[in-house]
Amino acid sequence: MEALIDDSVSVIGVHAMGGIGKTTLVKEIARKVKGKLFDSVVIATVTQAIDIGKIQNRIAELLGLKFEEQSTHVKALRLREILKKEERILVVLDDIWAKVDIEEEAWDLFKKAGDCVESFGLKPTATEVAKKCAGLPIAIATVAGALRNKRLFEWKNA
Repeated sequence: MEALIDDSVSVIGVHAMGGIGKTTLVKEIARKVKGKLFDSVVIATVTQAIDIGKIQNRIAELLGLKFEEQSTHVKALRLREILKKEERILVVLDDIWAKVDIEEEAWDLFKKAGDCVESFGLKPTATEVAKKCAGLPIAIATVAGALRNKRLFEWKNA
């Protein structure tokens, strides 16, 4: 509960062997903080076979939304927009079996926005620029699009 109150904490992990009651604990905490510490609480199950689109749809559904888009990239942008409008929202991802690498996903999004990042010797600089975008889909898409087909010195300046 202390970590949920602390604004400098953005991710909390609850892990232990299966069947010990992690899901029950997290659901009870979510119930207690909804309407008090958080305006909304969303719980999505990840499972062993991670399906980003399914998780996005579940989060949207719990927020009263429905996606017409099929692209996980577009869904990510829309969800980010919506989540930023909420004062405070608690997103619980339950049943995660493997590490979810946010930086890996940010780099994939960065590459989609500008294919040139893999060529012209730009990759180390482009990777650094992607990290500076802090995983924010709008920032990644905007920066990568602005730097598309630019020279190395322009990437370094960015």
